Amino acid sequence: MGTQMRAVLIALFMLGACAQAPNEPPSPTPAAIHLSGTKWVRVDDLNANPHGATMDFEANRASGYTGCNRWTSEVTQNGEQLQFAMTAVTEMACGAEVQMATERSFLAVIDAARYAHYDRDALVLLDAEQNVIARFDSTLAQ
Repeated sequence: MGTQMRAVLIALFMLGACAQAPNEPPSPTPAAIHLSGTKWVRVDDLNANPHGATMDFEANRASGYTGCNRWTSEVTQNGEQLQFAMTAVTEMACGAEVQMATERSFLAVIDAARYAHYDRDALVLLDAEQNVIARFDSTLAQ
């Protein structure tokens, strides 16, 4: 009887060790990324002109302003994975170098973007290695 009781106690102890501690908070899940119908202004480009780059999302498309020209692109999204493709840009002459620099930087960002997530009121774009490459604000886009 002692051996059976010991086996039962060991089994109960092992089951208890597998249970989650009651005071342990659940792991946070990232906020779902729903981009359709949202508008964003880039806020992390220190060299940007006062009319910085913008992104507006509708269904499977994105469009906006590069800092110099208008742009549009197809967007593929699966959870936090994000990719821009078939990007088209108008070819207006930009007078100031700051406008051209803003455009080059922005186009490099959407070319490299592979992930997106929300950070409070911001949209953060990340590259394939999940390094932050750009930050956008929704409140400035209204």
